[in-house]
Amino acid sequence: MKKCVAFLTNGLYPCVTGGLEIFHYNFIKALAKKTQVIALTLCDKSFQGEGISVCSTKSPVGRLQTLFTIYFHTKWLIKKRRDIGLIYIPYASQIAFQYYHAIALAQLFRIPYVLRISAGKMGAARPDFLHEWMFRHSSSRIAVSEPLKLEYEKRYGYPVEVLPSYLPFTRTSSSKREIRKKLRISQDELVLLFLGTVKSIKGPDVLIDALCFLGSDYLGSNKVKCLFVGGNDFSKSEDMISALEWRAETCGVSEYVRFVGKVKYEGVHVYYRASDIFIIPSVFEARPLSLAEAIYNGLPSIGSDIPTISNTIRDGENGAVFEQGNSQDLANKIRELVDNPEVLEKYASECARESASFDNFQRMVERYYQIFDQLMR
Repeated sequence: MKKCVAFLTNGLYPCVTGGLEIFHYNFIKALAKKTQVIALTLCDKSFQGEGISVCSTKSPVGRLQTLFTIYFHTKWLIKKRRDIGLIYIPYASQIAFQYYHAIALAQLFRIPYVLRISAGKMGAARPDFLHEWMFRHSSSRIAVSEPLKLEYEKRYGYPVEVLPSYLPFTRTSSSKREIRKKLRISQDELVLLFLGTVKSIKGPDVLIDALCFLGSDYLGSNKVKCLFVGGNDFSKSEDMISALEWRAETCGVSEYVRFVGKVKYEGVHVYYRASDIFIIPSVFEARPLSLAEAIYNGLPSIGSDIPTISNTIRDGENGAVFEQGNSQDLANKIRELVDNPEVLEKYASECARESASFDNFQRMVERYYQIFDQLMR
């Protein structure tokens, strides 16, 4: 392909640490080995690698960011219209800012564009007729999970392909004993792991409440420790970590909870190795990459029963599911695994057996490239 793929994104890792930003960072790097990629993003940090250009859309005055983004996109797309073979647009129905301007220019210049649907919170689209217009004129629509595909095909009546997200997952070569010593975790503790941005949609409060239900006596006698790996959602004004610390302190379980804070993605795999059970109590998820990575690392999981989690955690086989938002039910599931180590071992063995099925990053990139190549031709 001679022309480039233009990625329209807000943030990119490492200047923004989130599942979508980490995915785009790795995806763009891999795709650039096959075709020229230009990323238009708020982040001004450049990639290291051939075939990649990064154009910062950050407002020079620090204000009116949305207006400047529209202005920059419009100016750039008009200037580069003969060089662009495809526009890649991330889509989420509940986001107020949509790329209407880019889609209008794509139609004007007859440039194909792809919508990638990745947001798990499938809120109502407003105004709905503009979202329908986006879908109608897109050359391809890609959802990261089957529930998203079904929902948006139902909404707008246009076919959507399912292409699950993957990352180039890694494992540490160090032993659990070595990792725990380094992280100052006792060798005899049973470690629960929450990994991700600490925000309400991820349900960290549900996990804290479950620990409160279990109580300090139970957690202490069974040497249970819970790690929260991830920082606050800095796009929000609330400090959720402080609120969770207060809640744990109030119910007397704070000594069994550790908030690790933000960790670079390249270092998260050591926490999978150090832990015994992965907990994902999310209210909404599109394609939980942390869950896929946990299973890739052989870590059994307990997750909420929303479709995009329960279709990965097979209840009673490789983990357990609980009623979404029900802290008492989550506490019961944790208790079942703590009290029955043979069941936990069975789940871990099953996760290790199916680990290879989550090593699909390169296949995913190849499928995207096939789609892009066909549209650009």
